[in-house]
Amino acid sequence: MLKWKGFDKRFLIEHKWVLVFWASFIMFCIASVIITPYGNFNIWLSNHYQNNLGFLFKYYTNLGEEWLLVPIGVILIFIIRSSNFTIRLAVTFIINSLLTVFLKFVVFDYNRPKLVLHKFNLVFTEGVSVHEYHSFPSGHSSAAFAIALTLAFWFKNKKVSLIVILMAIGVGLSRVYLQQHFLEDVTGGAIIGLISAWLASGFNWEPKQINSN
Repeated sequence: MLKWKGFDKRFLIEHKWVLVFWASFIMFCIASVIITPYGNFNIWLSNHYQNNLGFLFKYYTNLGEEWLLVPIGVILIFIIRSSNFTIRLAVTFIINSLLTVFLKFVVFDYNRPKLVLHKFNLVFTEGVSVHEYHSFPSGHSSAAFAIALTLAFWFKNKKVSLIVILMAIGVGLSRVYLQQHFLEDVTGGAIIGLISAWLASGFNWEPKQINSN
């Protein structure tokens, strides 16, 4: 029987390193958004564009694509072999996808950097199809943070937490470097990823009790 037990006070203690890594990135994004004009970070990145870094992010950003994350998730399921992990990972994907799609296509209708900052002649990475609409939130960022936080919540290990969170941060930054999103979009994606993984972490599979009477 599938049950959601919710959270207790131990959650903040057991996962404090996860939340510290996540919060540090969020604070960086928020600080950048507050102290600079809208899109200024994108313009700065464009003015300091490096071909090698653009080439790296062109492929690295795929870590936020569902076509890659789903097979990775299946592999992890076979490696970890836990019904609770399988349930939590699946629920995380479902919650994250629903929240992201709803906010991106129903609630918000923001244009992406290519349209908003067109007068600044942004530099785009060769071979990358740059989108123009439905900017907020970043789907790649939400998916990357969702699976990273699911792993961090499951293993409760500082090294694992650091590695997976840094990988997710890399995906978020790649979206801005490739001029697919603003920092605001990545921040929203990171928050959605946390909410999805956090909610899913409360699910457990408990065998149905058979009454012997």
